[in-house]
Amino acid sequence: MNKLPLNQILHGLRLICLFLTFLTLVTSCQLPTKSLDTYISKEGAIDEALKIASSSRPEISGAQVTPSNIIARQMTLGEAVKMINKDNQVPTGYDTQMLVWFVTMDGLWLGEMPAPGITPTPEPVPYHHLAIILDAKTGLEIEDSISP
Repeated sequence: MNKLPLNQILHGLRLICLFLTFLTLVTSCQLPTKSLDTYISKEGAIDEALKIASSSRPEISGAQVTPSNIIARQMTLGEAVKMINKDNQVPTGYDTQMLVWFVTMDGLWLGEMPAPGITPTPEPVPYHHLAIILDAKTGLEIEDSISP
């Protein structure tokens, strides 16, 4: 029977220990995952608000000029709703304490839906100020307000 020298046996055991240590380290490491508590940046909020501002809706045109004086502030939904209208309530299904981006801008938007049966069609009403509330996590619009 062939016997291995002690130094070869110890070398083999050291290699096995190193391999097992390496394997333990690799399997215990976790890959970075996207946190559930990530929020869009201020720049991201402004970009999303500008997309909304430039989109036409049945009741209002898209921006007729490039919006200016754009301000984005992060706050709770309850605070943001009060900035649009002091009597407004938070939309159903939303938490008043959720973080949102409140984005305001100046520009020109035109009212596009005249009352039915009115002839001649009146001139579109100009609006110069838009406020948009965005979910701070997703960037989706929660509410908006437009004023002359």
